[in-house]
Amino acid sequence: DRAILNWASQSGIFRPKGHSAKSSHDKPDKNFQVTELNDDSIRKAVYSIAPLQARNYIVMEVKGNLMKDERKPLLERFSSSTFKKIACVVVGEPPVEFKKYSQKLILQQKQEASDKLFQAKKLEEKRKKMMEKKAKELEKLKKKAEKEKKQKE
Repeated sequence: DRAILNWASQSGIFRPKGHSAKSSHDKPDKNFQVTELNDDSIRKAVYSIAPLQARNYIVMEVKGNLMKDERKPLLERFSSSTFKKIACVVVGEPPVEFKKYSQKLILQQKQEASDKLFQAKKLEEKRKKMMEKKAKELEKLKKKAEKEKKQKE
């Protein structure tokens, strides 16, 4: 549902009311002025076409995947000969190794951003110094030209 909403907003279709208080990340409100988006016909079309293409799919519906009654009809659409069905439920505190790895990646991203910012500042300072140097040289040339002009008079 979120992917369909994202696709619709990127296509220029907007929701006049925005997000409502009842909406959740798992099942967001649609509130579009296009009936096909509001009545789940786009979602049904995607789910009916998806099994025909031999691609990897992730169905990110928390409640729907945890409830057997909702999960079973969706899984029946994907034949077991073509698709490998994997369910992974992760709840609670992540393992220490995962935390360390995540922190390492975040730190690496922050360091790269900091390095880029530092390089940009360094280039800006260098550019300013060059501009000041050119301005001083121009000033010297102006003074020299004025001196020569006065000497000629």
